[in-house]
Amino acid sequence: MTWTRKAMSSSPSTMPAAPDKHDPERIAAQRRRAARMALILGAVALAIYIAFILSGVLAS
Repeated sequence: MTWTRKAMSSSPSTMPAAPDKHDPERIAAQRRRAARMALILGAVALAIYIAFILSGVLAS
């Protein structure tokens, strides 16, 4: 038996458990973040669209 195998087999697992992917609170928080990002990106796109329209109107 090598040293690494012995160390691995005798030490308890110290790695944290993976978060549950089906946790309702985690999913709800992820959806809120996604919705907020979509609204922010939509507002930026709308602002750019309005800026182009206004630049065309004001230039004429």
